[in-house]
Amino acid sequence: MNYLDKESLFNTVDNVSEALLFNFEMNADEKKEIAEFIVNQHGKPRTYANTFAPTELDLTRDLILFTGERIKTNAGKCHMIGEEASRILRKLELQNDKISIALHQADTGLHKRIAESSKNPKYDQGIHYGTYCCKTCSCALWINLASGGLNNDIELLKGGLTYLKRHRDDKGKWIGFPYYYTLYVLNEIDTALVKDEMNYAAKTIEKKLKIKKLENKYELRRTYIYEQILDKVNTSQH
Repeated sequence: MNYLDKESLFNTVDNVSEALLFNFEMNADEKKEIAEFIVNQHGKPRTYANTFAPTELDLTRDLILFTGERIKTNAGKCHMIGEEASRILRKLELQNDKISIALHQADTGLHKRIAESSKNPKYDQGIHYGTYCCKTCSCALWINLASGGLNNDIELLKGGLTYLKRHRDDKGKWIGFPYYYTLYVLNEIDTALVKDEMNYAAKTIEKKLKIKKLENKYELRRTYIYEQILDKVNTSQH
């Protein structure tokens, strides 16, 4: 499979995320091409907080998250792809000055936005610490943090997970959070940090696995994520 789509950062990030989830192989040359493409989107027009900008084609359509949910607003699209592209660039595990500078500047830009948002009178440090903008955007922040982004600020990630826990609906989900994308993000975080939320979600996940589903890439991804989370839950109980 060709993971790089030079016309779309959305598609490239989605393709590489799939390869990472299912452990598909990417050769060294393709990794370099993908990294170069992402770095070249750094700081372009419509970039969010000096991260990585969507392409012109991306801006004409919705951002479909890895698990199938849609983001329609330009601000949401630009922010979330910036977080996700930062993560992918780290996951490629390539090192050169251009990559290091782009990631450092992206981290700095995102940290500045978070600091600015914390000055909002509606922001309560004791409640909202570890979140940004809305609940979906917060999930994107967490998956970036889990990859070592924003200067590997684990305390910020822990704060976000505490916020998530406060929003349990007692039915295996979280009030206001995109269910499938939240599970995807939890699955990408160190299990030691998220085992409580995985245990909480397990029974609902088991029920969902019993439901017959449509055969499309999003359902296949969701099912795989369900299975991975349950495996982690079972392992942690032994």
